[in-house]
Order: sequence, then structure tokens, then C-alpha cells
Amino acid sequence: MQTEFPVLGATVQLDELLKLQTLALDLRRLTPPRSRAQRIGEQRSVYRGQGREFIEMKHYQSGDDVRQIDWRQTAKKQLPFVRVMEEDRHSEHTIWLDLSSSSYFGTQGCFKSVMACHWAAFLIWRFLQLQHPLRLFVRVGADWQQELRVSAQKDGARACQLLVEAHAYLAGQFRTLEPAPAVSLAHWKNRPNLWFIADFLQQDIAQLARQIPVQAISSLTLLQVLDPFDCQLPSAGLLPVKNPNQSGWIASSDGRLQQQYKDHFKAHNDALERFAWQANGALFSHRNNQFHWSEVQSWPLYH
Repeated sequence: MQTEFPVLGATVQLDELLKLQTLALDLRRLTPPRSRAQRIGEQRSVYRGQGREFIEMKHYQSGDDVRQIDWRQTAKKQLPFVRVMEEDRHSEHTIWLDLSSSSYFGTQGCFKSVMACHWAAFLIWRFLQLQHPLRLFVRVGADWQQELRVSAQKDGARACQLLVEAHAYLAGQFRTLEPAPAVSLAHWKNRPNLWFIADFLQQDIAQLARQIPVQAISSLTLLQVLDPFDCQLPSAGLLPVKNPNQSGWIASSDGRLQQQYKDHFKAHNDALERFAWQANGALFSHRNNQFHWSEVQSWPLYH
């Protein structure tokens, strides 16, 4: 299945995003059949999620709402179980794709920005298939942003075209992009389930908290695309560094520097994970050189 929907290279092609509509129709095609308890995100109908009417029990998976844990069943089986509920059928989803200069980078497979655009397209087609109200918000640095309501197949195609245009702008302007400003609260008036796609290397938690008031959304899913070099420094060579006042080079082979970088990266991602948890959500990190489409089954696609 992976060879049927590869994500490769440094550009985003419209036909590749349109093909993801096929993938979004049936997630069970991604992996061999498994027991019902193991089918992460499998849906009995197009209206499956968290709400008021009880549907069934299932094994707890990373990213599930801990408030839905059934402690009696958990104690009985000695394994964590969560209650799956019938969702509010008017629940709105917002996909926020944030493309920055740091995302226009990749050492293996594809650029992070290319992967992020494919994730956004997959979610668009998935929520159209589930008949959820949907809004797409795309931002490229401080200079370019677009918003689109998506309610029909033709809107899905237009949204994919918008992703192609956004990535083309990023490719032409990534060297001069300025940090993006905060987003207006008007975007959260319907308390949507927010899907935020980025590498999150240029956002700190204070900035995210200003842009995403947790009381204004129902849930927050952070989808983080990473390159191997984001997590650790290369073992040899010189890397350029700069701040507003000066620029220079660092020796990435320095063992102490490598450990400091790893510690900084881990602390940053731990903070991202806590922020998502406080907003009734989770952080999902995937590397551009290892991602397989079956991994989307761990995302809370039935919310």
C-alpha cells in the first residue's frame, strides 16, 4: 500500500493530493486484518466519535481521551479500556497547516513541507468522507495565508489546489519568510476539533497558547513532521547558526553540544505534548524518512 501513495521529493503535485481521496475512503486497507480490539480508528459508520451515547469498549491507544477510561473494565481485565461514544454529528474540524522556512527541508525521502501538505490533503478527504463540517487554514510565514470552507468534493479539490499554491509560495520565499503573527479568535467560534500540522521548530509553547486558547476548541491534535537532523546534530561537520545580532558556525561533532541539542529538543517536544494534553488532545510525531500511511490509524480520526 505504501508504494501506491508514496510521498517523495521537494515539490507538491496536485494529482498526488487528489489520489489520497482513495486512501481516505477505507483505512482498513492499510494493514492486514486484525482483531476488532486492535483496529485503531476503525469506524462502524461515518458518525463515530466521542459524545453522549455509548457504543462499545476498546483497548486504550496513545492519544485516546484519558477521561473516557472505564476504570471498572480496566481493573477487571488488567488492561486499560476506554468507552467509545456516539459523537456530536455537528462537530466541526479545522485543519491548520503552518509552513515555515524550517519545514522546507529534508535529508531523506521528502521535504517536511511536502509531507505536511500530504497529511493535510488526507485529512480533508477523510473528513469529507465522514461528512464533518470542515475548515482549512493555511499559513506560510507572515506573508501568505488562506482559508477555505470545505463541504463538497469540489471543495476538496480546491483545497488541494490551495495546498499546492501554498507550497509553491514557500519554495520561492523560504529564505526571507518572517515569523507568523497570531491568528484571530474568530477562527475558533464554533469550538472545532483542531488539527495543527507543522514541524513546530519555530513555535514555543507561549506562542502556541496565545494563538490557540484551549477554551476555544474542543480538542487539539498536533501533527509534527520531523527530519532525522531535527532530533540530533550530524556527527561531523560545521553548521551555520545565526540570531538577530550575529551569525557563525558550530562544530556539530562536539559530544557535549550534541547532548545539549538532544536535551533541548526533548524538552521542547515534552512541552508540546503537555500543551496538547491540556487541550484534550495529543502530539503525534513522524519522521519524513520513515512515515508509512498505516500510522494514520493511530490518529484520533473518529473524533
